[in-house]
Amino acid sequence: MKVSRDDIENRQAILHIEVEEDRVERHLQRAHNKVSQRINIPGFRKGKAPRRIVEQFVGRDYLLDEAMESLVPEAVGAAVEESDIEATHTPPRVSVTERDPVVKIDATVALEPVATLGSYKHLKFEDEVDGVSEEQIEEQITQVRESQATWELVNRSVKFGDLTTITASGFVEGKEFAKVDSGEFLVEAGSMNPVPGFAEKLKGLKAEDSKEFTLDIPEDYPNEEFAGKKVNFNVSVADVKKKTLPKMTNAFVASLGDDTKTVAQLRDRITDNLQQQAKDGLRRSLEQKIIDALVDDAEFEVSPMIIEHEAEHVLEDQQRQLAQYNIDFQQYIEGLGKSTEEIVSEAKDSAELRLKRTLVVDTLVEDLEVTITPEEVDAETEIMQSQPQYEKQNLDTDEARDAIQKVLQRRAAIDKVIAITHKPIIGGNKKE
Repeated sequence: MKVSRDDIENRQAILHIEVEEDRVERHLQRAHNKVSQRINIPGFRKGKAPRRIVEQFVGRDYLLDEAMESLVPEAVGAAVEESDIEATHTPPRVSVTERDPVVKIDATVALEPVATLGSYKHLKFEDEVDGVSEEQIEEQITQVRESQATWELVNRSVKFGDLTTITASGFVEGKEFAKVDSGEFLVEAGSMNPVPGFAEKLKGLKAEDSKEFTLDIPEDYPNEEFAGKKVNFNVSVADVKKKTLPKMTNAFVASLGDDTKTVAQLRDRITDNLQQQAKDGLRRSLEQKIIDALVDDAEFEVSPMIIEHEAEHVLEDQQRQLAQYNIDFQQYIEGLGKSTEEIVSEAKDSAELRLKRTLVVDTLVEDLEVTITPEEVDAETEIMQSQPQYEKQNLDTDEARDAIQKVLQRRAAIDKVIAITHKPIIGGNKKE
């Protein structure tokens, strides 16, 4: 196969491909085999007619069209490999310039994007780690108590925060909207379940009480059949329970089942966790600021083909997420008051920014010559494997280890820049 290459603007190359006769012949034979299986030729059983007869029956152009379906992608893939072009996961744009007597193909290929970083050593960030307040500690302690709360039957009217057992039915214009048979319902102010105002209507009722009431269904209710209409409810309350939080004692802390045995130890552990969260939050903030600065100062050469391909993934992700909630993508766009063209343009902008952010960090890894040892990959793999989302995945493959190594390299590169640029003010003085 003859292949020549012309590099053009925007990090793209055109491969001029002249396919050898043997390769064309192989695909023509495959095309004959497929075509002969699906057409009826008088005097021959399906699949048994010689190629000469099939070609006379359907025409050479028909066979060639069939052959092109497999020939073109194979030839383009082989040409890209022969040309030593780094894969970008972006499909080439292909044009068949000649079919007979020689198959000639032009394939426009996206080359790997390039970023030229500006100077980042002059950057200075004075952000300080947030302190841990007594209010934060008490909030965490309350969450611990909430997790061990119990529900006790009470002989009084419903208050916000109570758990009730109710039987309820709701109808809209004679059609059933909602039904609960002896189900538990948490009465919370401002609850949207099943519609706004339902929880408020239960407030003040007692066990064995019943109530009928009408509520408005929001205009933006997901089920369009009921949106904007009125729903008539009939509710009966079977019982009322209040939440009881355990007292914060050493005995309670010891009952939680970990190494913490006293209230003082629990407070210390919570404080340590909050301090670590604050440090992690500061690092994430600095990382975002550094990457933003790198993107602003860098010069990029990126093929539009890559951006368009990435934008397709952005749109697919949006559609997949909407589908989980049974939301039609076109209706979603109309609800936003935007055109399809505007949504596509936004997807391209998002894809381009995401690509540039990744590109500057990977370029930073190269500039700083960041290396990660196999032992560091092993340690990170062990940490990941202990997490629920990874426990069933095989992270010991070459592909997985390469991905983990890349993550560690990016993290290490950012840490190096943080060490250079982070100059927090401590006691009124900048830390040098």
